[in-house]
Amino acid sequence: MRACGTHFGYLGSLCPMLVRAVQVYGSWDCRRTREEAQVRPELLQFISGYVKEHPTFYVEELQAELRNRFAQLRTGLSASTLLRVLRFELKLSRKVLECRAREAAPLEIEAFRSKLRCWYRYPEQLLFLDEASKNGLDAMCRYAWSSRGTCTVVRVPFSRGNRVYILAACDVRGFVGWITTRATFPTFTFHRAFIRHVVPHLNPPHLPRSIVILDNARIHMYKELEEAMHACGAVLLFLPPYCPQCNPIEVLFGQLKRWLARHANLTFPLYPEKVLEVAVRA
Repeated sequence: MRACGTHFGYLGSLCPMLVRAVQVYGSWDCRRTREEAQVRPELLQFISGYVKEHPTFYVEELQAELRNRFAQLRTGLSASTLLRVLRFELKLSRKVLECRAREAAPLEIEAFRSKLRCWYRYPEQLLFLDEASKNGLDAMCRYAWSSRGTCTVVRVPFSRGNRVYILAACDVRGFVGWITTRATFPTFTFHRAFIRHVVPHLNPPHLPRSIVILDNARIHMYKELEEAMHACGAVLLFLPPYCPQCNPIEVLFGQLKRWLARHANLTFPLYPEKVLEVAVRA
């Protein structure tokens, strides 16, 4: 008799769990693999729409919205279940946010693509150009290993050093022309560097490095630059405003910064031009 009572008592404690399983999964059989979490289609549809509308959401916010929309869930899906749903059911992952200026006009971007399509045939035609600046802080390593719950302290000379400016051009293979200076690049300096270090790599249309792409900075927009481009037969295109994501040289500048932090964190503040020359060639 005691065994029977224990048995029915155990089943009584399971009833709320079975009811909740039917509400959430549509069946009392809620067995699932370690990776997958079977959720009702209407829940999946709601979660998918919520992610598209609020891509920067927190899991707690999604739980609260589920409780408001689906009252029968009571406590809502757990955080671990939601993470499995996002990862395995909806095939989503959490990424570093890429911020783009609101001022970037889609019509101007489409106009730029239309101009590019008139000349573009293959990737080797493209040559991207831009300026950047580096100092000693850009070469400092930002990460280190240590025991859990402890801070990591590495004593290094805290010297910014001299800021170095670089004007560089790149194609699909990497950097093809560059110049470094301690001063900025006004229009006169930019034009002289462009003639000496970029024009020798340019070719007429439909040949490699025949399309030069620049941002629309003021120092790039002057008559002499267009005349130099016409003289060598290359095509000059300006990016739309607030569209650095359209210039792949920004990715190379990021790799350049990581190279400095890994290989020259101590020597770069002392010999910035020489180290930067080695880094660009690496």
